[in-house]
Amino acid sequence: DVYSRMYLSLQECRDFIANDRRPLFLCEYSHAMGNGPGDVCDYWEELYKYPNFIGGCVWEWADHTVIVDGVAKYGGDFAGELTNDGNFCCDGMVFYDRNLKAGSLEVKAAYQGIDASLEKNILTIENRYDFTNLCEFVFKYEISLHGEVVEGKELSLDVKPHEKTQICINLPEKCGLGAYVNCYLYDKSNYAVAQKQLEIDVLKEEKTYSKKPCDIEENENFTIFCGNGFKYVFSKHLGTFTSIQKNGTEQLLAPVKLTAWRAPTDNDRNIKHKWGLINNNWEGENLNRQAEFIYSYERNENTVTVSGSLSGVSRTPFFTYTLSYTVNEKGEIKVQLSGKVKENCVWLPRLGFEFKTPYENSKFRYFGMGPTESYCDMSRHSEMGWYQSDADSEYVPYIMPQEHGNHTKTKVLEMENGLTFESEKGFDMNVSHYTKEMLDSAAHTDELKKDIGTNIRIDYKNSGLGSASCGTVLLEKYRLAEKDIHFEFCIK
Repeated sequence: DVYSRMYLSLQECRDFIANDRRPLFLCEYSHAMGNGPGDVCDYWEELYKYPNFIGGCVWEWADHTVIVDGVAKYGGDFAGELTNDGNFCCDGMVFYDRNLKAGSLEVKAAYQGIDASLEKNILTIENRYDFTNLCEFVFKYEISLHGEVVEGKELSLDVKPHEKTQICINLPEKCGLGAYVNCYLYDKSNYAVAQKQLEIDVLKEEKTYSKKPCDIEENENFTIFCGNGFKYVFSKHLGTFTSIQKNGTEQLLAPVKLTAWRAPTDNDRNIKHKWGLINNNWEGENLNRQAEFIYSYERNENTVTVSGSLSGVSRTPFFTYTLSYTVNEKGEIKVQLSGKVKENCVWLPRLGFEFKTPYENSKFRYFGMGPTESYCDMSRHSEMGWYQSDADSEYVPYIMPQEHGNHTKTKVLEMENGLTFESEKGFDMNVSHYTKEMLDSAAHTDELKKDIGTNIRIDYKNSGLGSASCGTVLLEKYRLAEKDIHFEFCIK
């Protein structure tokens, strides 16, 4: 019975509305679990498309938990329990202490009272309030280039409920990292009740890299790239760098790895059994027990190329690839990954490179979605720009430790006293003092012990978070489901 369903997929919502004129109430029950909600804005957009789609609510507002010695506990942690539902009581849109998380801000973005769109130099503002004129607020827009504001204006907009207005803005001719118009709506207390960022479609300046090769030494096991202030050791057998020295300082505590696993979120509670080796040895791809195979190695001047595959233990390879590294005279490493995911493979949680660097190399700045964590389906509360952070600040204390701290659409990541990563097309990145295995194995926050190093992920893509704790599966557009992979970035 569709009227008693606690959750509906977007397609089920559309089909029901198309065949029945009665109002449909959407209850956003499952959006509150752990790291999320993913895709909440997608559901909310449906409300504006169909007049008889009458809305939804947050269930629940705050995490339910008991604090014991400063640690949040949940079902199964107490003697004498006759029944429990594990951490399913930790389903709040805010933490138990009422602190906000990125998901709280994403819900705010979904519920906010304005929308904005940009076509050429015309900025359109839509009033989504039912009873409030936008003249009760202060509207502000800023134009940013490369993360720097180059123009800003404050306006009083006389826009009645459900009506629109247009503003003519000045467009830049070209940009490097990106050009954006940022829209804000402030109330009388100067609180931003709404915000939206729109990318400006302008010519982008391409970065150029020197093609002059560095010095190269080679023996049976290793290829060594050398130059002014750098020395890189590449293992022919492992098909990866085992040492990256900059100005005499080692930047790697372990070989660089290509991986696909992430610490499952609450919303991954169902799909994780198809991803990993969890409770049985037959259902999943065993991505959390990954093996790497290198089939061939060749060098052409300053470019080394390997062919290889990734597979879970006792599984056929889920990813077969060709990976090349080109090192120039400045010590810049151009990384090119091309590969295929096997046809019958489940969509992947993520795919990318892991770098374990010295612990003290934990401060960084980045140009990407920030300042809070963001994912491909949970980023409308974020803005592209320059941000500063460190590994400890990126930690989010979800009651059950899980995947967190991602920043999507990143174009530059600069580690202080460490490596720099760049990509014109962007990547997902994560900087943490915890490995995915540490997060995966911990049931409570006090079980986490910091790693000896700082862990950096540079990902081709990190799949969305979704809302599948008690709801429908992750929308297809947010899954890493493509079979042909091509990923390029540069390491400096």
